[in-house]
Amino acid sequence: MQLKPITAIAVLLFVVASLSVAGCTSNTTGNTNQTTSTSATTSAATHDAFLEKYLAAYKNSSFSDKNLNFTVWEVTWINSTSAQVQETSTNETTNATWSYVHTALVFPTTQDATNYLDAMNKTAYSLSSTVYPSSGGAYRNVTGHAPTIYKYYEWNEGNPLNISEFRDHNISQLDNIIIIETGIHLH
Repeated sequence: MQLKPITAIAVLLFVVASLSVAGCTSNTTGNTNQTTSTSATTSAATHDAFLEKYLAAYKNSSFSDKNLNFTVWEVTWINSTSAQVQETSTNETTNATWSYVHTALVFPTTQDATNYLDAMNKTAYSLSSTVYPSSGGAYRNVTGHAPTIYKYYEWNEGNPLNISEFRDHNISQLDNIIIIETGIHLH
């Protein structure tokens, strides 16, 4: 067992909880009445327009999956170029409920995003894919094309048969966007 990843998760969960208390306005239920909240300290006019479009496309793509019922979908802007999405959904087919926290960061260039990704500690992660899905996807919906650079790293922590221990960690690069996410299987 590595102590650094556990410490990082604890810090991430503390930050998520702090941001939840500080910037989220409400939880909503159902697929039709979801809201996007913004931090009181960040004006909507200062958000990166591309990242806003990407997050909207990601939401639309997620909600188009009729097998998923979202009970939480909240966006909290960290600053003008990064935001955090908290989502909880139940797969109606498998009755599995997952809660994910995604942090999306947009960089001025793809090389800046690559430099950021290269500097991250990915020791526990495995590169799972460098091929963006052949159809759909939020990035393709916003830009009209797949990203030139696509990297998807994954790390599954704990025992998947014991939901209280299992965590799904992912890091993605889609050209100039980095997405860091952690998922918890609730039931």
